[in-house]
Amino acid sequence: MDIREKFEKTIIVNQYDCDLNGRMKAGAILRQVQQVSTDHCTCMGITDELYRENHCGFLMAKVSVEVYGEIKVGDKLKLVTRPAKAQRAVYARNTGISSQEGDLLASVDARWILVDTENRRILRRCPEGLPLNFGAESVECHNISIPKVNDAQAVGTVAASYSRTDVNHHMNNTEYADIICDCLPMELMMNKAIRKLVIHYHKEIRMGESVEIFRKELPEGWYFCGMLPEKNSFEAWVEFRE
Repeated sequence: MDIREKFEKTIIVNQYDCDLNGRMKAGAILRQVQQVSTDHCTCMGITDELYRENHCGFLMAKVSVEVYGEIKVGDKLKLVTRPAKAQRAVYARNTGISSQEGDLLASVDARWILVDTENRRILRRCPEGLPLNFGAESVECHNISIPKVNDAQAVGTVAASYSRTDVNHHMNNTEYADIICDCLPMELMMNKAIRKLVIHYHKEIRMGESVEIFRKELPEGWYFCGMLPEKNSFEAWVEFRE
């Protein structure tokens, strides 16, 4: 295995990562993918200290989770993460989640951007002190489009509270999946499993800020958006297995 192009890790699905059906939650999948991506960078010498020294960090721009099979409490899974070289300031990373038998149970297509942590501007060129010289020319990508909706209805307000924020002092990107699932009808979440979840992150929700959540059911799935006072913070799309 060439660690420059892929990284593997084995995990056990914990009970606290699963829902009332014992099924791994979408947010938990994203948290495991975030961690294996961080582990990969750490093994390459790209550490938090290095990010701080260069005044930069990665922010999630878009993510898609596709679930192909059941992931339950106690399952032993293999995560294989593959990054791609930057394309127009976007760093794509695909992570496959497989069973012990080798069946692909889920995959995550994450699109990251590198930003200056002091002014929040996108960095079109990698700082000289940050060796992001790894990854393939391209990796497998999902369809990450979201339908255009103008008449979604308000369903509540969510704050970037202490438990939802991370070291960047904003709502962690994995928390959005949990918020979206909490805003879906309980009966739906009890009786059906998510097949696909796409999130577009337009503007970060800083610690202490609140966002108003809007949703609309369409024939193919559910549309969501979160509105800050001055602009749209995020949009999301959810589909369920029949």
